[in-house]
Amino acid sequence: MILISTFVDYFCGLGIQNTTCRKRKKSILILSIATNLSLLWIFKYYDFFADSFQVFFSNFGLTVQPYFLNVALPVGISFYTFQTMSYTIDVYRGKLKAAVNFFDFALYVSFFPQLIAGPIERGTRLLPQILKERAVSLDKVYKGAYLFFWGLFLKIFIADNLAKLVDPVFNSVGPYHGAEVLLATYAFSFQIYCDFAGYSFMAIGLALSMGIELMENFRRPYLSKNISDFWRRWHISLSTWFRDYVFTPFYIYLSQKKYLGEFSMKVRHVLAFMVALFIAEFLLGMWHGAGWNYGLFGVYHAIAIGFYYLVKKYWDRLHGFVQIFLTYQIACMGWLVFRADSLAQAFEMTRSLVLNFTLDLDSNFLEKVQTFLAFTFILAVVQIFQDRNNDTMVVLRMHWMPRSAFLILLGCLTILFGDFSDRPFIYFQF
Repeated sequence: MILISTFVDYFCGLGIQNTTCRKRKKSILILSIATNLSLLWIFKYYDFFADSFQVFFSNFGLTVQPYFLNVALPVGISFYTFQTMSYTIDVYRGKLKAAVNFFDFALYVSFFPQLIAGPIERGTRLLPQILKERAVSLDKVYKGAYLFFWGLFLKIFIADNLAKLVDPVFNSVGPYHGAEVLLATYAFSFQIYCDFAGYSFMAIGLALSMGIELMENFRRPYLSKNISDFWRRWHISLSTWFRDYVFTPFYIYLSQKKYLGEFSMKVRHVLAFMVALFIAEFLLGMWHGAGWNYGLFGVYHAIAIGFYYLVKKYWDRLHGFVQIFLTYQIACMGWLVFRADSLAQAFEMTRSLVLNFTLDLDSNFLEKVQTFLAFTFILAVVQIFQDRNNDTMVVLRMHWMPRSAFLILLGCLTILFGDFSDRPFIYFQF
């Protein structure tokens, strides 16, 4: 699969660059996009939509037997297809010159640290670094080792231990108790962050030790003051991808349509903004997996972002801590939908938060709360420290004594309390 994407987009990039006919350029670009989206459709979404088609007609008493492929999802397909598509689009837009050497381009597509789960790099950032001579210094190796170690700590010590609080609740069939659902949702919010950000930090650290600087993928998202800012800090490489290649083109296209001409300029742009936002967020949600809960996850965030802009002038007057608290609650409701195995389970769990919320403070529940706080305390302190200094690498700028003590603490906690069982990264399934 990765060879198909690599070969097609390498020659499409050269074809776009070497022709002066705009119509031919567009045809080659469409070939590139169609090939990559077809791979995604066949291997990731076909069986899901075939099953949905079957269920839909069964509701009317009709029996249909669509053909199912029953194929495994190729590892990393959602990431490298988007990476190669952005390359051909940027060549078409004139932002990037096509790679002449096939192996340079193949390295761009399959650069191993970020191949499986990102960050989703752009040709404008990564290709120039591949083409020029790379300088590997002790400072880069040192910083890369720290980022890798921090990512490993997030994954093994925090994420995999929090999974023990999350899985029993979300893997059960109910009935659900609101307090347990809330705690499991909070735990999952940190589990998925530490799991995915942990991978990203390790990928960035590995690349940096080889002289390659990958883009920042997470910037302390749970300290965001609004849900729009949350998406500027969470999975940055994906959210900016959808902003540049889905939202912006749709927004420009819709704002220029003649049938909106009867509206005022302000109303026209609001309508274009909301429609483009819903399209982009729905597709962003579905990118995560073949399930309607992922689509609802995207729509939920589109509504949340749209609502924020409607009340922005009032929201921004709130105290900063209140903004952060409310934004985190909004994000966690989205995580509940995201983690649920189905829309029915998401509905039942949400229902339990409203109708079956009782704080039964027995020893078992209190122990779970204490476990949650114990595994997230260090992360919270470090993130606040980083955010106040606006510097992810602030730990390395500390005096050598507290820095050494901190790193020794992380090492001891990872060795003594880390979960070393075979628990794959969450985003491997996407």
